[in-house]
Amino acid sequence: MKKIKYISGNEDLLDSIGFLWEKLNKHHENSSKYFSEKFSKFTFEVRKKGLIDKAKRGFMKVEIARDVEKNINIGYCISTINDRNIGEIESLYVEPDYRKLGIGNEFMRNALDWMDLNNVKSICIGVSVGNEEVLSFYKKYGFFPKTIILEQVNNKYK
Repeated sequence: MKKIKYISGNEDLLDSIGFLWEKLNKHHENSSKYFSEKFSKFTFEVRKKGLIDKAKRGFMKVEIARDVEKNINIGYCISTINDRNIGEIESLYVEPDYRKLGIGNEFMRNALDWMDLNNVKSICIGVSVGNEEVLSFYKKYGFFPKTIILEQVNNKYK
């Protein structure tokens, strides 16, 4: 059995998960039906800047799962609460070899508990098209699709 340690903090932990975020972004690039190129150009530095800007206007929780024996980070969850008191699971990733061990469930429980303690009005999660396999995971926590947001791939019709 793998021994997993959880480390919780704020945006100061973001640099510790950059390489894991890159793997998630690569997954989105490979599975996106229309926006592979956009994901290929999206860098962790750009994502990190957006998250830090968001944290300045609210709160951020970063949680990391670490394999104690191998001394490596194997997953993370980034959650935010904005200035309108709306919570969001910004990003959640667990390395493939560590899935089905309850790590994602631990991340979700901890993030939702944190948001409950902060009395958020509502909680949302964005799921990229092409990554629908995660919907059943989020459904266990009461999250269901509400809106489909369309984005123009190119602006040739303008």
